[in-house]
Amino acid sequence: MITRIDKASSQVLEEIANLVLANEQYLKESFPACTDKRSLLTTLRHLGQEWTVLQTNETLALFSLSEIQGHVSIDHLYLKTPELITNSISEISSELQKTAMTDISLTTEVGLAEKLVAQGFTIKGSMINFSRQISETQFMPILPLTNPNDRDLSSLANLMYEAYAKSKRPKYVSSEDTARKLREITSSREYLADCSFVSGLGGNYVSACFATSISKTEANISELFTHPLYRARGLATSEIATTMNRLCKRNYSMLNVWVDESNEMACRLFSKLRFEQTNKKVTVSRNIEKNN
Repeated sequence: MITRIDKASSQVLEEIANLVLANEQYLKESFPACTDKRSLLTTLRHLGQEWTVLQTNETLALFSLSEIQGHVSIDHLYLKTPELITNSISEISSELQKTAMTDISLTTEVGLAEKLVAQGFTIKGSMINFSRQISETQFMPILPLTNPNDRDLSSLANLMYEAYAKSKRPKYVSSEDTARKLREITSSREYLADCSFVSGLGGNYVSACFATSISKTEANISELFTHPLYRARGLATSEIATTMNRLCKRNYSMLNVWVDESNEMACRLFSKLRFEQTNKKVTVSRNIEKNN
């Protein structure tokens, strides 16, 4: 049975909290602002309707569903045991048969992705996690750098869409999608406004870097994008360096970023900046079969 988390009972929320707290990596990635059970329960009670629980006789999985133009993506997936992946996706697919959704995808560890490929999923791509110790640099920005504010989000959403539009696997289908993503980042408690930077003059921005907190000592580059006409000029490098300088002042020690493996330019950039590959996830997809 699938239950939206806003409809879950207090007992189910307790079970979810215990599951999440038992997995330090999942807690850090999905609920970085939560440090104990009390704060986690408070957060769970206020999650949006897109967050979902899978239950039988007990709570088995927690995840969120995001929908864009007939496509549904499973995010923040947590399973009580890895073997549940097949049954979980089957249950979710059955639920989505009742909707207008046409296909489903999720990004998960290599081993779980292989199990889903055996069930008819197709590999669409993979993401690499790069990580490095934060150190202060003397790098001088090429263009003036400022912290983005709410008034900038509309123009930054357009810039972000243009940055991804001609990539091998575009992440977003419209500027409305990128605007939604930026609002999600900047409205979260993890957003580090003073460690995020945009490059440009007079509001004419050509590159941007958005940082979020994972824990008291680790941060994440949630989005990094540059207009195609301004790439390979060192703008992203200067933003990353400035972000690290600011993070260093705030006593962060580690910086992480997930990069699409097919994005050769981004992979080269982070390798050049002495980031090391620490993890890999695979994105798989399958059409949703409709009942006659």
